[in-house]
Amino acid sequence: MAHPPVSVVIPARNEEEALPRALDSALAQDYPGTVEIVVADGSDGPAMAEMVRARYPEVRLVANPDRIIPAGLNRAVAAAAHPVIVRCDARSELPPGYVSRAVETLARTGAANVGGRQCPAGRDLFTRAVALAMTTPLGAGGARYRLGGAEGPADTVYLGVFRRGALEGAGGFDERFARNEDYELNWRLRQRGGTVWFD
Repeated sequence: MAHPPVSVVIPARNEEEALPRALDSALAQDYPGTVEIVVADGSDGPAMAEMVRARYPEVRLVANPDRIIPAGLNRAVAAAAHPVIVRCDARSELPPGYVSRAVETLARTGAANVGGRQCPAGRDLFTRAVALAMTTPLGAGGARYRLGGAEGPADTVYLGVFRRGALEGAGGFDERFARNEDYELNWRLRQRGGTVWFD
């Protein structure tokens, strides 16, 4: 299938201010296949869900009572309908063409997960300074997904676009990890013989 349907999954908690940028970037993708968006809501109150229902009626909301990112990702994946899973975080923005390029890379490489470089951006002086620091070897620790590099197999990638079968076959996101759940999942994908591909 040249353009398999994809599900964009977004874990979010109390992100009514930032989430619209993530949703707008997902909705603006030029992908010719079907795209659904599922948000796992772990918020403390109703504000974010009310905003999504009012402004984005096409977006599906699922509850994330555990409130942590890996639990939200697992709930969103369980609710998703499609064979390709695109991870997006509430404070992330997918660049134009992201889904099309990722699906093409999945097909071309046979990888279990593909992703690219994290491009930090700030909205004020302090957060711009932090973003700049995260693009240096000192701030990023040499990670290819933060500094860039040649296309090819990698230990981990930023966010990720997964073959659903590989993601579920590896057991999904480990909810014991409140941080680095992505790296740990990519490790399990590689242990099972899958490839994680940086592009």
